Amino acid sequence: MPEIEYTAMLLGATGNVGGRILHLLVQSPLCQKVVVVTRRSVAELANPKVQQVVVNMDKLEEDLTPHAKGVDIALAAFGVGKGSAKMADEEVRTIEITYPTAFASAAKAGGARVLAMMTAAGADAQSSTQYLRNIGDKEKKSEELTFDFLGLYRPAVILGNSHTPSALGLVMPLLQWAMPSRYHSIHKNDLARAMVAQSEQAFLALAQGKGPAAPAVKILEYKEMEPFFRRTKKEAQLLGPL
Repeated sequence: MPEIEYTAMLLGATGNVGGRILHLLVQSPLCQKVVVVTRRSVAELANPKVQQVVVNMDKLEEDLTPHAKGVDIALAAFGVGKGSAKMADEEVRTIEITYPTAFASAAKAGGARVLAMMTAAGADAQSSTQYLRNIGDKEKKSEELTFDFLGLYRPAVILGNSHTPSALGLVMPLLQWAMPSRYHSIHKNDLARAMVAQSEQAFLALAQGKGPAAPAVKILEYKEMEPFFRRTKKEAQLLGPL
């Protein structure tokens, strides 16, 4: 198989999941460059592969679009999560919907073919629960941009997260046998691995002319992400360690 390289763009690199995504992208031999969107320059993100773009979040699309040209894969691991209970709904929607959508729009304008968007288990624009309704709206906005491949990643409880009590890492595995798989807890490293691996897989298929003829949307809950938690030997040889 001929080597196919790509450029990635990432929103949320300073977060728990986003930080791991950045690590995996830097490791990947196929990823030649990562455009990282930040509110301020972050010394810890410095790397020869990484280009930091400092933006005004309220003008994110306008500030980012000139730097998005040539991007192939966009990944957004950005949101307020369960902290939304303490925030006004307008503020939650700005963080969960407005900023990720502006990021995705800039990526689309730059030519990105694949978008990976982190949402949440139970996302539903018609839900009676305000948070799940907001996340459902976030997914709808992503779909409206018609990327060649859109991956919607719906984690439930994210373990290894600085905002998640460590005790849940012990309790959740004991309860999961009685829960639908979509609500199984997932470690931040596994979620990041799924987002990067599925995005690479989709881009490689598109670049080789083996992707879907029309824009495709794939919802990945726990069961759909699980195959990416550990890579096969063949995949590791082809794409490098994730």
